[in-house]
Amino acid sequence: MKKNITIAALLILIIAATLAGCTSTVGASSSWPGLSVGDDLAVVSYGYQLYALDVQNGSKVWVFPAEQEKNVIFYAPVEFAEDMVIAGDYAHNLYAVNDNNGSLIWNFDGAESRYVASAFYKNGYTYAPNADEKLYVLDQNGTLQWVFQTTGPNWSKPVADEQYLYLASMDHNVYALNLTYLVSDLVADEEGTKNLVEKPIWKTDLGTAIVSAPLLVDGFLYVGTIDGKMFKISASTGEIVWMYEGETKIKSVWTKPVILDGVLFFATEDGNIFALNSETGASVWDSPMATGSQIVAGGVILTNSVGFGTIDGKLVIVDKDQVTSPSLSREGSIYTTPTFKDGKLYLMMVGGEKLVYALDENGREFWSFSTEE
Repeated sequence: MKKNITIAALLILIIAATLAGCTSTVGASSSWPGLSVGDDLAVVSYGYQLYALDVQNGSKVWVFPAEQEKNVIFYAPVEFAEDMVIAGDYAHNLYAVNDNNGSLIWNFDGAESRYVASAFYKNGYTYAPNADEKLYVLDQNGTLQWVFQTTGPNWSKPVADEQYLYLASMDHNVYALNLTYLVSDLVADEEGTKNLVEKPIWKTDLGTAIVSAPLLVDGFLYVGTIDGKMFKISASTGEIVWMYEGETKIKSVWTKPVILDGVLFFATEDGNIFALNSETGASVWDSPMATGSQIVAGGVILTNSVGFGTIDGKLVIVDKDQVTSPSLSREGSIYTTPTFKDGKLYLMMVGGEKLVYALDENGREFWSFSTEE
């Protein structure tokens, strides 16, 4: 992926590929790698395979599928689910893979389009949003339980509390759904199978497409939109608590925000980082921080600061007082949200010598990984 491809052009390309149902050549050039880090494994979703790496040394534990298949293309980060990982591909398949050896446990092929976003797992159920305008919910065995129909593609990972599941959609809405439904609560689909949720608990129209995953904290959802607005929404009612769009028009928000010490941080596609009071939505800084490079990767919370990766390959680090630390950089571009876990910072670099780096907060390297190794 070249740096001079604008995110707007990329959006058009992915939408066109989705509508056309193409999953081979366009898919490989219209997204970026996914990364998920668990207790023992870091799993990379990249092109034709998933790569499971030992978090201690970066060694390859397993690859799925063992041999490349031309129509199987992965970019959505996997979801860790007890003794398996859940992975969706660009050929409408959802897989459950044994996290110990990479063997297939089950495969759901009922979707009609690609899995752009991660699935979400809770209490034995997998909640999988798909670009075919549906959310699929499966049990531990991969058996379909129910479906929720939206009116636009679903590109963002759901979140949940103990009461509801929350889904943000490209149809402009954020939805609240029950975590489970009885058969008596469902209605029949076109084939006569009683598995559709008729209506959500609530829905809130944010006015334009949503591709960023919501952040759920203390009973509130924080979610950004493609037209450059950030919203705080009551998780119990769907009521909009506040909306921030800045004094001047800001660019699109592609990724999930983060909260540190009561400050909500988010970045926009044109490379500006914003800091808001999470309670009131008021700006904490006199002006946003300009990084000079596009940002499509979400923020990562470090020890006392947050970091945002840029397309020019830097992790820009800043705290709530807008005090910056030296940026960390490697060859390539950062399109994938970094992860900080157990003292290791995981960076994915597209177009560089290595694909994954595990670093400390000062940039010292624990290990690195390339798919060619």
